[in-house]
Amino acid sequence: MHNAFGAVCTAPILLALRDLSCPPPELSAGESSQYAGMSSEKRRAEYLIGRAALKSVLAGIGHGEDTSAVQWPSDYCSLSHSHGHAVAVALRDGRGIGIDLQLRRTPPFMMAERILADETLDWWRALPEPEQASALQRFWTVNEAVYKACPAPQPAYFRHYRMTDPTRLESGLTIDGTDYRFEVHTLVLAEGFISLALRV
Repeated sequence: MHNAFGAVCTAPILLALRDLSCPPPELSAGESSQYAGMSSEKRRAEYLIGRAALKSVLAGIGHGEDTSAVQWPSDYCSLSHSHGHAVAVALRDGRGIGIDLQLRRTPPFMMAERILADETLDWWRALPEPEQASALQRFWTVNEAVYKACPAPQPAYFRHYRMTDPTRLESGLTIDGTDYRFEVHTLVLAEGFISLALRV
C-alpha cells in the first residue's frame, strides 16, 4: 500500500496501518474520555486501532499525538477504519487529505442516484450487474475520501462530485459550484477498496 500510493501521489504523505492484533496505544485524558463514552465493544476496538494509526502519522509530521485535539475534517490528517483494520494518513503541508477504507460493505443500489454525478451514474448503469456492486463500493470510498479532504462546511452533496474519468483508479475530481480540485487514487483490495484524496 505504501509503495502503490507513493508511486502515484504528487505529495509526500505518511501512512500507517493497524489491525486488531496491534497493542493498544497509551491514551491521553481526552482520548480516554472519548473511549469511555463508547458503549459498543466493536467501536471501542476500532477506536483503539484508529488512534494507534493516527498517533503514528501525527508524530511523523511533528504534531502532538493527542488525537482528541484533532478537528475533523483536518487539513493535515485523515483516518478510516473498517472490519478490524484502520488506516491513517498525514500530509506535512496541510493542504487537505482524505482516506477511506471499505471492506465487505457495499452501498445499496438505490443510493447510486444520490452519490454519483450524472456522467458517472450513466457509466455505472451501463456496467454488467455483477460489476455494479464493486464499482459502487469504489465510488463510495472516493466520495468519502474527498469529503474528508474538503474544508468545512461541506459545499455540496456527493452527486456534485465529478470525476474526470470514473473508469480509472486514478482520476481528477471537482465539486460543482466550487474551485476545489482533487486528485484521487484508489487501490483494489481483497475485500474492498481504499481511496486517497489530495486537495490540489
